Amino acid sequence: MEQSQKQKAAVISVIATSTLTIVKLLVGWWSGSISVISEGLHSGTDLLAALMAWFAVRQSGKPPDAEHPYGHGKFESLSGAIEAVLIWLACFLIARESILKLAHGVEVSQPVAALVVMFLSTIVNFAVSSHLFSVARKTNSLALEADGWHLRTDAYSSSAVLAGLGILMVTGWHFLDPLLALLVAVLIAKAGYDLLTRASKHLLDASLPPSEESIITNILQRHAQNFVNAHRLRTRQAGKHRYIDLHLVVRDDMTVEEAHKLCDEIEAEIRKALPDADITIHVEPESAFKVHSADEVSQYRFIRRLSKSK
Repeated sequence: MEQSQKQKAAVISVIATSTLTIVKLLVGWWSGSISVISEGLHSGTDLLAALMAWFAVRQSGKPPDAEHPYGHGKFESLSGAIEAVLIWLACFLIARESILKLAHGVEVSQPVAALVVMFLSTIVNFAVSSHLFSVARKTNSLALEADGWHLRTDAYSSSAVLAGLGILMVTGWHFLDPLLALLVAVLIAKAGYDLLTRASKHLLDASLPPSEESIITNILQRHAQNFVNAHRLRTRQAGKHRYIDLHLVVRDDMTVEEAHKLCDEIEAEIRKALPDADITIHVEPESAFKVHSADEVSQYRFIRRLSKSK
């Protein structure tokens, strides 16, 4: 069900962006508006992003196999990184064309047609991006969220071009058209940077956000009276899946069954708070923990804080 929702949202995005790309480029060429053409190129990158999001969603939904024991979640992160590069390519093309138009002059021959297509683009992109964000939140899909930001940025830049074309029709200031195109380029570059930053964190196995790690530590705090120490907490994310592992020090007199039950309880609470979490807890006896060197124990500040709560 969840995978089906993601694929349907990706298909909707492909249909919407492909239609808008064609319409913007045709109207931009016919009207002579560089800002509308730049929006068409912007939508072109959105189309590529939507296609990659669709592919990434399909791949990330595959179950783990012998070659990918941790699943295929990083397809979504890789898709996001490639989308960021495409965004910057569009930014370069738009900026180059805008500067040439400013240098040699430009006149928009059909401002009404350009204004109409920008109005439709704003409405469609805002509606589709809202749907993508909704599905991304429900399924924790980075690919759909990235695609949503593509379209939302397009909606904002289209509205800016829309306002500029309205001013142009009233004032006759045609130089506003390439200036607005440059503004679109800046917005695109910022979106590309934000997307690449987030995707690279997943690809490079960065830790989960502090707010999510805080949830894990709070759950451990609630069970602190049942163990001696917990340390070496490590977290990362691939697609919608979170990977969490830690060491848990238990009393020497605790049975294997009791330790197993404690780990099950902790894991269940973490999964309830952080869906799609894959948790590994390494249990070790208190006597083994005490033989660690001073340098090793100095790394266990995380657990000492837990111990103080007892």
